[in-house]
Amino acid sequence: MTGSYDEMSERSYPNYTGGTPKQREMRDLLRSKMEAHGFTVYEFEWWHFDYNDWKSYKIENVPFSKIK
Repeated sequence: MTGSYDEMSERSYPNYTGGTPKQREMRDLLRSKMEAHGFTVYEFEWWHFDYNDWKSYKIENVPFSKIK
């Protein structure tokens, strides 16, 4: 993508206008698909999404093998 792994700079912002057209296209594709299913992007990280009403769910530590 437009920055290095887990980079904390403007290059990580979801609306960053730099980078290549392909990088922006792929970032925007991910965002459009996530938002279509109720997620919102975090304003400082293009890869960080939260789901609707996320604050109403408690944090748990459950392995995927235990989720049914």
